[in-house]
Amino acid sequence: MNNSFARLIDGMNATLRSEVLSRLDDEFARGQVFGVINLLNTFKVRADWSAGFLLEQLAVQRTALDGVAALMQGRPEAASLPALPTGAMPAAVPIAELLAQRDSANRAIGDLLGWLDAQRAQLPAQVAADIEQLLRTAMRSELAIELKNSPRPLFAEMSSGSED
Repeated sequence: MNNSFARLIDGMNATLRSEVLSRLDDEFARGQVFGVINLLNTFKVRADWSAGFLLEQLAVQRTALDGVAALMQGRPEAASLPALPTGAMPAAVPIAELLAQRDSANRAIGDLLGWLDAQRAQLPAQVAADIEQLLRTAMRSELAIELKNSPRPLFAEMSSGSED
């Protein structure tokens, strides 16, 4: 049986804490080990084996882009909309494809914001406000996902060389 990526990282961190840190007297060296532990924690939540992070981002982007498409359906201004990525998510997708989809959706959201800025005067105020709200919600949600999937930095430990 293979261990999960997260379990391998946890094992490395436990070994660094129990076997390496306990044998280091130098504060600088201890701070460097805490830096490695922090880096390993970051890898654990963002590594290629962890598609959950990207799938969460794609879901919030898809909600925003589908919402804009629904708001603009049948409107004459829809003809000037930038191209929006479409398509359902297959059951199993390589990480590289998820990254490409996330980046494509980010470009589409940026393009839509630029389009909205240029077309705001031609749109009913409520439609423009709804589009802007959808896009901003997606950007805020993506940031929240980033923060949720970022381990607490070990700055105090790295600078002092001891656990706080």
